[in-house]
Amino acid sequence: MSRFSKKLSGEEKTVAKNYGALVVLQGLNYLLPLLIIPFLEHQLGLEKFGLVMFAQSLMVFFVLITDFGFSITATREIAILKTENKDYSEVYFKVFWARIVLVIFCFLLLLILVFSFDKFRINWQLYLLSYGLVVGHAIFPVWFFQGIEKMRFITVVNVVAKVIFTVLLFLFISSPDDYLNVPIFNSIGFIIAGLLSFLISLKSVTWRKPNFISGKAFYKESLNMFVSNLSSSLYTSFNAFLLGIFGGDILVGIYTPFEKLILAAKNMYIPIYQAIFPYMARKPIEEMRSMMKKLFMAVTALGILICAIFTILGEWILGLLFKDPLIVENVDLFKIMSLIALFSGINMLFNVLYFPATKQFKKLMKIMVVAGVFNAVLSLIIVPIFKLEGTIAAVVSTEFLLLIIALFLYRKEINNTKPTIVQT
Repeated sequence: MSRFSKKLSGEEKTVAKNYGALVVLQGLNYLLPLLIIPFLEHQLGLEKFGLVMFAQSLMVFFVLITDFGFSITATREIAILKTENKDYSEVYFKVFWARIVLVIFCFLLLLILVFSFDKFRINWQLYLLSYGLVVGHAIFPVWFFQGIEKMRFITVVNVVAKVIFTVLLFLFISSPDDYLNVPIFNSIGFIIAGLLSFLISLKSVTWRKPNFISGKAFYKESLNMFVSNLSSSLYTSFNAFLLGIFGGDILVGIYTPFEKLILAAKNMYIPIYQAIFPYMARKPIEEMRSMMKKLFMAVTALGILICAIFTILGEWILGLLFKDPLIVENVDLFKIMSLIALFSGINMLFNVLYFPATKQFKKLMKIMVVAGVFNAVLSLIIVPIFKLEGTIAAVVSTEFLLLIIALFLYRKEINNTKPTIVQT
């Protein structure tokens, strides 16, 4: 018993260390947008700012394709191998070579898209320069360090890369004419972070040649997560992308500050889930559900607090951070959008933590497909008519739908596994 207690204490200590590292990382992810987004809006003006953000929303789709669900499936595999003291190399290079192929494939897709449509061809340099973000993400093995529960490595690397990017922005962005420097500096930051973390990770593995056939089962499992993640992008990046198509760059420039502030709030949950995920993935189902009860109460309380802050102080926050009056004038839409901080925090508890930890990838895929299709259909109906208002209505409704579905399926699972009492 004492041995188990010591072992559990050690595991909990590891979770705490990883959580601390992730808090620093996500704290940076929270603070830097509060500096960068207002700065870019001030220096570039609403139209060029919206154009740059539109290009970034397009890159998110390519990031999702190159990830291919590995951020979940590979993390889980690495966490299990760590527990069994086995070699990580086979799983590591299954992911690495698959991502290299996907990076090349996505770049070809981008070229076709950019040079086939006038809207993209006019600013072709912007889109091609923005692709460095995709390359950096692809070679950055966050999943590996998360699986071996050594998040401090990527925290340091991320801090260095993001600071470099931020300093370059503040030094060289001074007018709308400098808008192309934004994707250049952004790409430099992500590629530096990716290369450094890749080199560090190589110390833990032995080089393997590509062998896609042996990884067939693993890729098939990852495909379920990829479909889930791609579907989820239909209610995140798709909204800004669609708004840019039907509403123009100025409306994207108004929507993006709202989205970035809400995203920063959502990022507050991520360190909790990322730090706990490898730990939870190793536990029996009873322990998982016991943890879920505690986490549910904490996450709900945090979500309510964030919503209250944005609702009460929303106008002051927007006025403090942004120069363009159009952003502050739409504060009521921002307050409505703040509901996402509550809805998303809770649904992520199930969709980002519990269902992946219990390896219910097909169930998660179905949830995300339903939500993604719902948002896409709703957005295609209302965004061309209501523009900004329609975009916000669609994304809030989708987050609420995700919450309802996740709660329903979780309760159904618990009820179906309750022990039956045999009467005699």
